[in-house]
Amino acid sequence: MYTEPQSSQNGNNTNNNIVPVERVQKLLINSVETLEEILNNQQLPAQERATVALKILDMTGIFSQTTPQSPTTLISNAQQQINQLRTNNLVTNFPAYQPKIKQVKPIFLPAIYVEIKNFLSLEENQKAIETAIQKRDQFIESTTTTKADNYRQSYVLFSQHFRELSDLIQSRVIGQLPEILGPLNFRPFEISEIEVQLTAHNDGCYYKIHHDAGSEKTANREITYVYYFYQEPKAFSGGELRIYDTELKGSAVITHDNFQAITPSNNSVIFFNSRCRHEVMPVVCPSKAFEHSRLTVNGWIRRLVA
Repeated sequence: MYTEPQSSQNGNNTNNNIVPVERVQKLLINSVETLEEILNNQQLPAQERATVALKILDMTGIFSQTTPQSPTTLISNAQQQINQLRTNNLVTNFPAYQPKIKQVKPIFLPAIYVEIKNFLSLEENQKAIETAIQKRDQFIESTTTTKADNYRQSYVLFSQHFRELSDLIQSRVIGQLPEILGPLNFRPFEISEIEVQLTAHNDGCYYKIHHDAGSEKTANREITYVYYFYQEPKAFSGGELRIYDTELKGSAVITHDNFQAITPSNNSVIFFNSRCRHEVMPVVCPSKAFEHSRLTVNGWIRRLVA
């Protein structure tokens, strides 16, 4: 029934009414799917369902219904035609047509990070500790974007409540960016925002395996940073950060067994890929006093999206 377009000696198509086979194949499959949707839509009148459906298939040139019939007969015949098309035309006459499925190449992200000691001066570090302790009553319980229960336990304070410290951290992060991009396998990119929050982990606090760019709202997060600070002598244990080898396969995120473990070190900062899966191990703080907490100023460097 279908013929490849014939070309004249100068290479031009001599019959403008002939439709390319691939286009007819796609139209046929779309018509069959549309027909099934119409036939199954009980809210439409039977006559309308049958007439419209058969007209769609008539446009493909597969068959034409000219003899007047009742709506019930038309619908029954149409369903038979669907079965006929699926078993004969779609399978036998068009074996070459297959939906094109785009293959997504997996992306492997190794558990690498950059650590910088003495990120702030001693005076700035001490002031950060004092700021956190002074604002202890303004911290709120942390949540996750998925609202999952028993997945995260900590306390957070957002940047509008510690603007001076937030501005200081942002400026230092920007200053370190040229040195960390290469080791983290990033090319330079335009920044839209550097997010900042203050987090306190006290006795029993933790954060299970997750990554920081897993939702529509966080998709342009590129680099995560964590600045550690706490009172000396250290009054807690645990709280290690584990960063896992991570594999991205389309929308799937796979956590591999290999990981890097970072023990919190006062006045140090670490940077890593926001798409790497990671977790905060449980903290043990015998005194349970807020001032003895594992404290961090942490956040994300976001890429500007056009």
